[in-house]
Amino acid sequence: MRPLELIVEGFTSFRTRQVLDFTNLDLFAITGATGAGKTSLLDAITFALYDKVANKPNSSKELVSQGATQLKVEFRFEMRQTEYRVLRTWRNRGKTDEKKFLFDQLIDGEWERCDRTQKVEDIIGMDFETFTRVIILPQGQFDEFLKGEAGKRREILRQLAGFQIFEQMRKEASDRTSRFKAEREGLDKVLEGMQAPTQAEVEAQQLELANLEILIPELDLQAKQSQKLLEVEERLFAQIQQYQQLSLKLAQLQEDASQIQVLENQLRNAQLANSIMGTWTVLQTARKRVETAIANLASSKKQLEISRLDLDQQQEAYEKSRTEQVAAQSQIESQERNLALAESLHTQQQQSESELKRAEQNLQERSQVLQKANKAVTQAELDLQAIRQNLQNLETTLKNSQYDPTRLEQFRQVAEPLTQWQILQENLTKQQQKSTQFQIEIQKFTQQLEKAQQVIAKAETDFQTASNALKQAEASNLQALQTSHANALRAELHDGDHCPVCNHLYSLEGLPELPELELIDTTGLVKQKETIERQLAKLLQDKAKIEASLEASQQQFQSQIQEIEDLESQLSKSQKQIDLVLKSAWQSVDILRDRQVLEAQESAYLKLIAEQKEIAIAAQNAENKLKTSQENLQLAQTEFDKSSQEKVLRESQLQEISQRLLEITNGKSYESLRQSIVQAKQELSDRLKTIETKYQQARETFAKREEAATKAQENHDLAIAEQTQQESNWQQELNSINFTELEFIAAQTARSQMDAWQQQIDNYQRQEQDLTTRLQIFAEAIAERTTDQQAIAKLREESQQAAESLQIASENRADLKAWLEQAHQKRQESQELEERKLALQAQEQTYHILAQDLQSNRFQEYILDSLQQELANRASVLLQQLSEDRYILQIESGDYWVADNWNGGEKRRVRTLSGGETFAASLSMALALSEKLSMGIELGSLFLDEGFGTLDSETLESVTQILESLRQQDRLIGVITHIQSLAERLPTQIHVRKSINGSELIKI
Repeated sequence: MRPLELIVEGFTSFRTRQVLDFTNLDLFAITGATGAGKTSLLDAITFALYDKVANKPNSSKELVSQGATQLKVEFRFEMRQTEYRVLRTWRNRGKTDEKKFLFDQLIDGEWERCDRTQKVEDIIGMDFETFTRVIILPQGQFDEFLKGEAGKRREILRQLAGFQIFEQMRKEASDRTSRFKAEREGLDKVLEGMQAPTQAEVEAQQLELANLEILIPELDLQAKQSQKLLEVEERLFAQIQQYQQLSLKLAQLQEDASQIQVLENQLRNAQLANSIMGTWTVLQTARKRVETAIANLASSKKQLEISRLDLDQQQEAYEKSRTEQVAAQSQIESQERNLALAESLHTQQQQSESELKRAEQNLQERSQVLQKANKAVTQAELDLQAIRQNLQNLETTLKNSQYDPTRLEQFRQVAEPLTQWQILQENLTKQQQKSTQFQIEIQKFTQQLEKAQQVIAKAETDFQTASNALKQAEASNLQALQTSHANALRAELHDGDHCPVCNHLYSLEGLPELPELELIDTTGLVKQKETIERQLAKLLQDKAKIEASLEASQQQFQSQIQEIEDLESQLSKSQKQIDLVLKSAWQSVDILRDRQVLEAQESAYLKLIAEQKEIAIAAQNAENKLKTSQENLQLAQTEFDKSSQEKVLRESQLQEISQRLLEITNGKSYESLRQSIVQAKQELSDRLKTIETKYQQARETFAKREEAATKAQENHDLAIAEQTQQESNWQQELNSINFTELEFIAAQTARSQMDAWQQQIDNYQRQEQDLTTRLQIFAEAIAERTTDQQAIAKLREESQQAAESLQIASENRADLKAWLEQAHQKRQESQELEERKLALQAQEQTYHILAQDLQSNRFQEYILDSLQQELANRASVLLQQLSEDRYILQIESGDYWVADNWNGGEKRRVRTLSGGETFAASLSMALALSEKLSMGIELGSLFLDEGFGTLDSETLESVTQILESLRQQDRLIGVITHIQSLAERLPTQIHVRKSINGSELIKI
């Protein structure tokens, strides 16, 4: 993979768009102050390719520049003669974030989008972890690796090669062993508490169940037969009781027979009367109609006589009113002639009143205009006076202003340097705080290391004590076994026998007695030794971690000190720049406060100037307004005088016309006269109309009542004829049923009563028939059989005993089935738990062995030693190339040595090499690991991260030559360094400079 171009914007310290072109680079240095963003360039490459960065938060929101709302990284690279482009962006969309990723391929000069299934990892052939170890070489760590102790070297190699996975595997295997053991022990407790029945117990219960299966059908048959006999006997007893009850009910019912006969007679008479009810109803209607007709005829004749008298009175009043109308009409005509002459004068009067009203209104309007003009002149004079006073006050304020434009300009010139100074001061404070924190961490790690060493010393003492105790116990057990074997051998031998051990003649004479020694149980001692050994190993591991943390904190502290020195230098430059402008002692707080004061004064001064201009314009406008108001006042006075003269003329004309009108109307007004004439004519007309209306109403009433009398006479005659006919019909109906009218009235009964009588008769007949039928049925069913309560009680007792026997047997069978089912389930569960227990035991053993094998002193040690030897062999070849066949790298007794071919193969330790030689050796190891992890993938670029330390001139020359040799291998070599003298020796420099707007890239 060979980089071609990197574009960053809004990424960490690169706030603005920065472009790094790799096309013309082969060997170059990336330089800049601490924190400027050198390593961020490599982070940008990994972020574009893998959406991850090393040793930093991998959230896009955490990588975006401070204050920025979007992030963009574009990276072009070449792989196997094909050019690719990746683009990652992030944008803040309020509550949600928007992320995009584009992956393109250059085909025939055109960018085409790669297939979605195609991934960056597949193109490059490396995942994120491999890429960061293969392309970005931590050269400084290999320097530490070559010169470190064996334990520390193994830990560094584990991190560099990514072998932490084995430690994670060991911990996971150990955790799984504990989990499987806990689960297995839990199953043991479950099996102990389950108490599953034995096979013999199950077979005994099955035999008892089989016997019950045979017995239960017999008991069931006996219970059914007993129940059937009981039911037959109970049914017979019930039938006998019901027969006796029915006989009693029939006798009681027959006692009501005479009463039912009376009801039947009453019902028959009511039915006959009901048959002629229609004729009776018609007759009653005819009789009522005759009575009504007689009353209506008498009333009509009386009303007709009253109407005739009223008509005569109204006719006399009508004729009288016609005579009075003629005299009144003559008087009204005379008044109308005087009204015609007054109408002309009234019209003139109205016109004069209207003209006078207009004149008065015009005078009032002119008066208001005159008053407004007077007020306007007075207000204009006051406004002009106030404006002139404001203008005078403003000029005084401007003369007394303390505004200093020269001083404000100085403050504005130092604004940017002051902001940079404040940022640097804030960064310096933060770095000093971090430095203090690192000092605290170093002190803490130092204390932890001392405590760890004390604990390790105690653990080593305990381990030695446990080992000695175990050895003594084993020696004692060995002696006891030997004594036991010797006694056993003596028991088998006799004097003169050959000893099978020494082949000498056996003799009891002179043999000492051997004591009986007991064997000592060493299990506890072995466990105690192993426990102490594990604790000691863990303590040593913790000590190595503390040492590594302490060394890392010390390095970070030194780096922090260097960064503080850089910040103090930059802070001094910014302060000098501010001093050149201000030329006096200053404080940042005072500058900001004074600048704010001056800017406020400037704003107030400019505001006063603008206000002065506005007031001057307002004064000129006020003078013009006063002049205009005075002219309007003169014009309004002239118009008011004219309106007053016109009003006097109109009043004189109106008075003359009104006097003539009063003479004609006898002191009345024209309108009063006209209204009186109209009222007289209206009253005359209304009076005549009223009399005519009453006369016509009297005539109409008389005609209507005359017609009503005739109609009443006709209705009277018809009602008499109809009554005669209905009386004849009614007599015939009574004769047909042999009733008189009084007997008919007595026999009338309501329909509900008749229905009740009928229902009572029907119920009696139905009950009598029902009881008779049922008595006959029960007599046939009983026949000659008899029974009593004692026989039934005996049968019920036998039936209950049979049912109880059947129930007991059934319950026993159900209990046995439930017990057998539960026993089968328990045995099956017990078997499954046993199988599960065996499986867990096997897994526990497997993971226990795996955890033991994965310990750092076993499998990991083997893997790391193999890898270390393989890397050393490859690094030796690379070192020969970098040192012109002078040095060969070797491992002896766990330490690294170099053989100097220029001095006859003389060997010396790596830690004795010079700076340039050490750089060559550590770089060889870094390249060897890079090749190993790349799995044969062609490496088109390498980046060496910081780690050179301080180099003298001779070492710088050696490092430069080594880097030049790498350059000749058709690779792009980028070196991240803070050593300016090394950067200046390389063909090209990419300088990362910090600024207010973010870091910038400068190609040198």
